[in-house]
Amino acid sequence: MSELEEEKSYEVMAHNSVSGFLTRHVPKQLTSPRQTCYRHRTDIARTLVPEESSRVAVQKQLENLFKADQNAIAHIWSMFSAAPANQRLLMLQGIVSTCCMPQLSFLASAVEPLLKIDFLAVLPHEVSLKILSHLDAKSLCHAAQVSRTWKHLADDDIVWHRMCEQHIDKKCTKCGWGLPLLYNKKALRKRQRSSDGVTAACGTKSVELSTGAPQDQPSKRRRVSQDTDIKSAATPPPDANRRPWKDVYSERLIVERNWRANKYTVRTLKGHKDGVMCVQFCENNNRLISGSYDKTVHVWNLETGEILKVLTGHTRCVRALQFDDAKLVTGSMDNTLKIWNYNTGHCIRTLQGHTDGVISLHFDSRILVSGSADKNVKVWNFLTGECFTLHGHTDWVNQVKIHRQSMVVSASDDTTIRVWDLNTRTCLKVLEGHVGQVQAAIPSMHGFAHRFVLPKQKPEVKTPEEIEQEQLHSCRQDQQQLQRATSEERQVPIQQQKKEEDDQSNIEVIISGSLDNTLKVWSMETGECLRTLFGHVEGVWSVAFDKRRFVSGSSDSTIRVWDADSGQALHTLKEHDKGVTSVSLSDTKIISASEDGEIRIFDYGMQV
Repeated sequence: MSELEEEKSYEVMAHNSVSGFLTRHVPKQLTSPRQTCYRHRTDIARTLVPEESSRVAVQKQLENLFKADQNAIAHIWSMFSAAPANQRLLMLQGIVSTCCMPQLSFLASAVEPLLKIDFLAVLPHEVSLKILSHLDAKSLCHAAQVSRTWKHLADDDIVWHRMCEQHIDKKCTKCGWGLPLLYNKKALRKRQRSSDGVTAACGTKSVELSTGAPQDQPSKRRRVSQDTDIKSAATPPPDANRRPWKDVYSERLIVERNWRANKYTVRTLKGHKDGVMCVQFCENNNRLISGSYDKTVHVWNLETGEILKVLTGHTRCVRALQFDDAKLVTGSMDNTLKIWNYNTGHCIRTLQGHTDGVISLHFDSRILVSGSADKNVKVWNFLTGECFTLHGHTDWVNQVKIHRQSMVVSASDDTTIRVWDLNTRTCLKVLEGHVGQVQAAIPSMHGFAHRFVLPKQKPEVKTPEEIEQEQLHSCRQDQQQLQRATSEERQVPIQQQKKEEDDQSNIEVIISGSLDNTLKVWSMETGECLRTLFGHVEGVWSVAFDKRRFVSGSSDSTIRVWDADSGQALHTLKEHDKGVTSVSLSDTKIISASEDGEIRIFDYGMQV
């Protein structure tokens, strides 16, 4: 028999044996659960680009061989592919046992990358999202760069919605970051166009600022106090074209980074002819309103700085103001309060009752509270028209602030802060500690968390027997803790995290500023001073704060930014030439007024 005939005979025999093997096993493989194998899943196979390129390279090498060799190798591959799992292992064992060191080295290097599994692609979608939800924002962005599959998962709205819930309008207990609650400007403009007047609710972020001293009394220097009502802004209604939560987070992260790095732009508003003593702004309706010693009230366009209205009517300087979506209330040293429609410029009503200048005011939906140089606090009821007086201060009342609808906090030149009950019309507490006139006193809003701790009480004098009993009890506790140490090792991170959360307190506090150059943090419940903040070199005239920071303005011409969580001084803004009489705060801006007659807008928004 010739060599050609032998080769053909060999091919026929090989073909028959391979065909028989394939006939026996291929039908079983088609019905076997191999389709669930990671490397053979159709949805995963599309992502295995390196393996596909490797197959192409192997096929090209095969085409360079003789036809008979190609068929033989193809038969081997076909038999291995058709073999059941147990026979595959047997084949591999036989092949590996005949391999030389170069082949074994090749196997070691080739198998290692093939054993790597894209676990996020394999796991159910919900489980993958749950895993990613435990990452921080930076890690999520890194994960999105791994592959298209990971990017699709890492950019999912569910993951970023949870991230926003952890950080926006609060401080995350894990990373310590908190993000501002910004307004949806597009939705707000839409609502403004669809209404005749200003319909945005300024009350969601209202700031009432008041100042206190007449210009014609040389015995008292010009002073200012400020009352700030910072509330959690209501979430705007959902838009049809909803933005991805990742974009929402990113926008707020940029703003927060600007705050941390103290990156801002400054604009100056000029128009008053004398010192500006009170200012409030509302980003919802794009308005800023200021009152001055020139007896006028200016209504400004917040974005453009244009003066929209100049309200005249007071006969002496305007020391206090507050506005919402419908009305403006001003207080003046002419002893009156005026209620205005600031869109038309008309004075709706004039309230008379104080016997001296009105220095401060604050209102909510039911009542208006005013503080005066006549040393009294008056409470006016919008619904019934009733008015009653709270007596107790012995000097000018520089600040009044309604708290929880049933209480009022007031600050006075008599160096005290008083907390009043409106139901009983009595003074609940008198906070004493400042050595100068108190110009501002603001109670904390709901949800304000901080780490201002109560002062430690003096240790009690104990007998030797009591000390010995405590030491024995402490030793027993130490022994019990040592016995549990091993079992609790895995719980240490959780306990540390819980301790950090426990360190935070949500007890209501009052933050005050005084002409003694200090700010103080008080416990509203006990009346104790929790912390005294130093930094200003002259008297503090104005204070404003939210859940992340508070700011103070001083006669030393500076504005200081403090961490609301710990009271740590963060930044000092030096832009004014004269004393800062009033400050107000939002998520993106600090707006200050000065004795030099100018208003400055410090913008920490995204355009920085």
